[in-house]
Amino acid sequence: MDQTMKATVGRPRGRPKTAPDDTRRKRITAMARNLFLERGYEGTSMGDVASAARVSFSTIYRLFPGKADLFAAVVSLHRHSMVALPGDYDDLPIEDALMRIFRVDIDTDAERERRAVMNMFIAESRRVPELEPILTRQGPAETHALLSAWLERQQACGRIDIADSAIAARMLMDVAFGAPVLKDGWGHQWPGDADRSHYLRHCFSMLAAGLRPRGATPGA
Repeated sequence: MDQTMKATVGRPRGRPKTAPDDTRRKRITAMARNLFLERGYEGTSMGDVASAARVSFSTIYRLFPGKADLFAAVVSLHRHSMVALPGDYDDLPIEDALMRIFRVDIDTDAERERRAVMNMFIAESRRVPELEPILTRQGPAETHALLSAWLERQQACGRIDIADSAIAARMLMDVAFGAPVLKDGWGHQWPGDADRSHYLRHCFSMLAAGLRPRGATPGA
Protein backbone atom coordinates (compact mmCIF):
# COMPACT_ATOMS: atom_id res chain seq x y z
CA MET A 1 0.00 0.00 0.00
CA ASP A 2 1.55 3.32 -1.04
CA GLN A 3 1.69 6.39 1.20
CA THR A 4 -1.25 8.10 -0.56
CA MET A 5 -3.52 5.12 0.02
CA LYS A 6 -2.38 4.84 3.66
CA ALA A 7 -3.27 8.48 4.23
CA THR A 8 -6.68 7.95 2.64
CA VAL A 9 -7.41 4.84 4.68
CA GLY A 10 -6.35 6.52 7.93
CA ARG A 11 -8.44 9.64 7.37
CA PRO A 12 -11.73 9.63 9.35
CA ARG A 13 -14.83 9.81 7.22
CA GLY A 14 -18.19 11.47 7.70
CA ARG A 15 -19.18 14.99 8.68
CA PRO A 16 -16.78 17.14 10.69
CA LYS A 17 -17.32 16.96 14.42
CA THR A 18 -19.74 19.69 15.51
CA ALA A 19 -19.66 21.70 18.72
CA PRO A 20 -21.94 20.47 21.52
CA ASP A 21 -25.16 22.39 22.12
CA ASP A 22 -23.87 23.90 25.37
CA THR A 23 -20.90 25.43 23.55
CA ARG A 24 -23.15 26.73 20.78
CA ARG A 25 -25.60 28.16 23.30
CA LYS A 26 -22.83 30.07 25.09
CA ARG A 27 -21.44 31.46 21.84
CA ILE A 28 -24.87 32.51 20.59
CA THR A 29 -25.68 34.20 23.91
CA ALA A 30 -22.38 36.10 23.91
CA MET A 31 -22.96 37.29 20.34
CA ALA A 32 -26.53 38.33 21.17
CA ARG A 33 -25.28 40.32 24.14
CA ASN A 34 -22.83 42.23 21.93
CA LEU A 35 -25.47 42.92 19.30
CA PHE A 36 -28.05 44.06 21.85
CA LEU A 37 -25.47 46.49 23.21
CA GLU A 38 -24.65 47.76 19.73
CA ARG A 39 -28.07 47.81 18.06
CA GLY A 40 -30.63 47.36 20.80
CA TYR A 41 -33.14 44.54 21.18
CA GLU A 42 -35.51 45.68 18.44
CA GLY A 43 -32.63 46.48 16.09
CA THR A 44 -31.25 42.95 16.33
CA SER A 45 -32.78 40.04 14.42
CA MET A 46 -32.35 36.34 15.04
CA GLY A 47 -30.64 36.26 11.65
CA ASP A 48 -28.11 38.84 12.83
CA VAL A 49 -27.28 36.70 15.85
CA ALA A 50 -27.07 33.50 13.80
CA SER A 51 -24.68 35.18 11.39
CA ALA A 52 -22.48 36.60 14.17
CA ALA A 53 -22.36 33.23 15.95
CA ARG A 54 -21.85 31.36 12.66
CA VAL A 55 -24.72 28.97 13.18
CA SER A 56 -27.68 28.06 11.00
CA PHE A 57 -31.22 29.36 11.42
CA SER A 58 -32.37 25.88 12.36
CA THR A 59 -29.74 25.68 15.10
CA ILE A 60 -30.50 29.05 16.68
CA TYR A 61 -34.26 28.41 16.68
CA ARG A 62 -33.75 24.94 18.11
CA LEU A 63 -31.75 26.35 21.02
CA PHE A 64 -33.74 29.59 21.38
CA PRO A 65 -37.34 29.35 20.10
CA GLY A 66 -37.72 33.13 20.05
CA LYS A 67 -35.81 36.37 20.56
CA ALA A 68 -37.31 36.76 24.04
CA ASP A 69 -35.68 33.44 25.00
CA LEU A 70 -32.39 34.80 23.74
CA PHE A 71 -32.86 37.95 25.82
CA ALA A 72 -33.49 35.77 28.88
CA ALA A 73 -30.23 33.92 28.23
CA VAL A 74 -28.34 37.22 27.96
CA VAL A 75 -29.79 38.36 31.29
CA SER A 76 -28.76 35.05 32.85
CA LEU A 77 -25.24 35.48 31.46
CA HIS A 78 -25.08 38.96 32.96
CA ARG A 79 -26.35 37.65 36.30
CA HIS A 80 -23.32 35.36 36.50
CA SER A 81 -21.07 38.39 36.03
CA MET A 82 -22.80 40.04 39.00
CA VAL A 83 -23.16 37.13 41.41
CA ALA A 84 -20.93 34.05 41.46
CA LEU A 85 -23.65 31.59 42.44
CA PRO A 86 -24.15 28.67 42.56
CA GLY A 87 -20.72 28.11 44.07
CA ASP A 88 -18.90 26.35 46.89
CA TYR A 89 -17.42 28.78 49.39
CA ASP A 90 -17.65 26.64 52.51
CA ASP A 91 -13.88 26.74 53.00
CA LEU A 92 -13.86 30.54 53.17
CA PRO A 93 -14.76 32.83 56.07
CA ILE A 94 -18.20 34.38 55.51
CA GLU A 95 -16.70 37.82 54.83
CA ASP A 96 -14.42 36.44 52.10
CA ALA A 97 -17.22 34.30 50.69
CA LEU A 98 -19.46 37.35 50.32
CA MET A 99 -16.71 39.28 48.56
CA ARG A 100 -16.17 36.36 46.19
CA ILE A 101 -19.90 35.92 45.55
CA PHE A 102 -20.44 39.59 44.77
CA ARG A 103 -17.20 39.83 42.75
CA VAL A 104 -15.83 42.74 44.75
CA ASP A 105 -12.40 42.59 43.11
CA ILE A 106 -13.38 42.93 39.44
CA ASP A 107 -11.32 45.45 37.50
CA THR A 108 -12.45 48.81 36.19
CA ASP A 109 -13.06 47.60 32.65
CA ALA A 110 -15.22 44.70 33.83
CA GLU A 111 -17.23 47.02 36.07
CA ARG A 112 -17.75 49.47 33.20
CA GLU A 113 -18.90 46.63 30.96
CA ARG A 114 -21.34 45.34 33.58
CA ARG A 115 -22.80 48.81 33.96
CA ALA A 116 -23.22 49.18 30.19
CA VAL A 117 -25.11 45.89 30.00
CA MET A 118 -27.34 46.82 32.92
CA ASN A 119 -28.12 50.20 31.35
CA MET A 120 -29.02 48.41 28.12
CA PHE A 121 -31.37 46.07 29.97
CA ILE A 122 -33.16 48.96 31.63
CA ALA A 123 -33.45 50.95 28.41
CA GLU A 124 -34.70 47.99 26.36
CA SER A 125 -37.23 46.89 28.98
CA ARG A 126 -38.69 50.40 28.87
CA ARG A 127 -38.94 50.32 25.08
CA VAL A 128 -40.26 46.76 24.99
CA PRO A 129 -42.49 46.23 28.08
CA GLU A 130 -42.68 42.44 27.67
CA LEU A 131 -38.95 42.27 28.44
CA GLU A 132 -39.39 43.68 31.96
CA PRO A 133 -40.77 40.48 33.55
CA ILE A 134 -38.00 38.49 31.85
CA LEU A 135 -35.39 40.87 33.26
CA THR A 136 -36.91 40.62 36.74
CA ARG A 137 -37.24 36.85 36.66
CA GLN A 138 -33.77 36.07 35.30
CA GLY A 139 -32.07 38.93 37.15
CA PRO A 140 -32.99 40.04 40.68
CA ALA A 141 -35.55 37.30 41.39
CA GLU A 142 -33.16 34.47 40.48
CA THR A 143 -30.29 36.21 42.26
CA HIS A 144 -32.42 36.50 45.40
CA ALA A 145 -33.37 32.81 45.23
CA LEU A 146 -29.74 31.70 44.77
CA LEU A 147 -28.50 33.92 47.58
CA SER A 148 -31.28 32.81 49.93
CA ALA A 149 -30.41 29.17 49.23
CA TRP A 150 -26.73 29.85 49.95
CA LEU A 151 -27.57 31.58 53.23
CA GLU A 152 -29.81 28.70 54.26
CA ARG A 153 -26.94 26.30 53.65
CA GLN A 154 -24.60 28.42 55.78
CA GLN A 155 -27.24 28.46 58.50
CA ALA A 156 -27.57 24.67 58.34
CA CYS A 157 -23.78 24.34 58.62
CA GLY A 158 -23.75 26.57 61.70
CA ARG A 159 -21.65 29.25 60.00
CA ILE A 160 -24.24 32.03 60.38
CA ASP A 161 -27.28 32.76 62.54
CA ILE A 162 -30.20 34.47 60.76
CA ALA A 163 -33.93 34.59 61.40
CA ASP A 164 -35.01 34.96 57.77
CA SER A 165 -32.83 34.06 54.78
CA ALA A 166 -35.03 35.99 52.33
CA ILE A 167 -34.67 39.23 54.29
CA ALA A 168 -30.93 38.67 54.75
CA ALA A 169 -30.52 38.03 51.01
CA ARG A 170 -32.42 41.21 50.16
CA MET A 171 -30.25 43.21 52.55
CA LEU A 172 -27.05 41.88 50.98
CA MET A 173 -28.35 42.68 47.49
CA ASP A 174 -29.27 46.21 48.56
CA VAL A 175 -25.74 46.74 49.87
CA ALA A 176 -23.97 45.25 46.85
CA PHE A 177 -26.16 46.58 44.06
CA GLY A 178 -27.27 49.81 45.66
CA ALA A 179 -23.66 50.99 45.78
CA PRO A 180 -23.12 51.34 42.00
CA VAL A 181 -26.40 53.27 41.67
CA LEU A 182 -24.91 56.03 43.82
CA LYS A 183 -22.35 56.58 41.08
CA ASP A 184 -24.85 57.05 38.28
CA GLY A 185 -26.26 60.43 39.22
CA TRP A 186 -28.28 59.83 42.38
CA GLY A 187 -27.11 60.76 45.84
CA HIS A 188 -23.47 61.26 46.79
CA GLN A 189 -20.84 60.50 44.19
CA TRP A 190 -17.77 58.37 44.78
CA PRO A 191 -14.47 59.74 43.47
CA GLY A 192 -13.39 56.54 41.70
CA ASP A 193 -13.95 52.85 41.03
CA ALA A 194 -11.35 51.82 43.60
CA ASP A 195 -13.67 53.09 46.34
CA ARG A 196 -16.35 50.58 45.38
CA SER A 197 -14.12 47.69 46.42
CA HIS A 198 -13.07 49.48 49.61
CA TYR A 199 -16.66 50.36 50.49
CA LEU A 200 -18.02 46.85 49.90
CA ARG A 201 -15.18 45.22 51.82
CA HIS A 202 -16.09 47.26 54.87
CA CYS A 203 -19.80 46.58 54.38
CA PHE A 204 -19.32 42.82 54.12
CA SER A 205 -16.95 42.82 57.08
CA MET A 206 -19.63 44.43 59.25
CA LEU A 207 -22.39 42.22 57.86
CA ALA A 208 -20.34 39.07 58.39
CA ALA A 209 -19.84 40.07 62.02
CA GLY A 210 -23.60 40.49 62.39
CA LEU A 211 -24.34 37.15 60.73
CA ARG A 212 -21.84 35.26 62.89
CA PRO A 213 -23.41 32.97 65.52
CA ARG A 214 -23.06 34.28 69.05
CA GLY A 215 -19.83 33.07 70.58
CA ALA A 216 -18.32 32.00 67.24
CA THR A 217 -14.69 32.78 66.48
CA PRO A 218 -14.21 35.73 64.07
CA GLY A 219 -13.08 34.58 60.62
CA ALA A 220 -14.83 31.21 60.92
